[in-house]
Amino acid sequence: MITHPTAQALVEGVARWLPVDGSASGFALRVARNALEIAARDMALGPAADARAVERLRALTGGDGTRDALDRRLTEMIRAGEIAPDDPALIAHMKACALDSLAIDQPKYAHELG
Repeated sequence: MITHPTAQALVEGVARWLPVDGSASGFALRVARNALEIAARDMALGPAADARAVERLRALTGGDGTRDALDRRLTEMIRAGEIAPDDPALIAHMKACALDSLAIDQPKYAHELG
């Protein structure tokens, strides 16, 4: 299961990291801006990406629940050999998850995987 910091964690991290005395360097300000932009994209795009992932996970696992619970179930099913690592539906799901993550984390990326 691949996770990333939540928008809330990114914003909190920037708030703790930036100095309050105005002594931040240009580099520090660029890092902070990038983190805040990622947080904003996560808030805008994340819910729809999670909803799409849940639908794919329901189809793959035959189960229901939160994305985290369905991700855990999928992991268990792969480990148990119930879903083959080369299953086309699994590969399609992983590719879609990667593209959704790239749209949030690295939107300038070409968004093509092979």
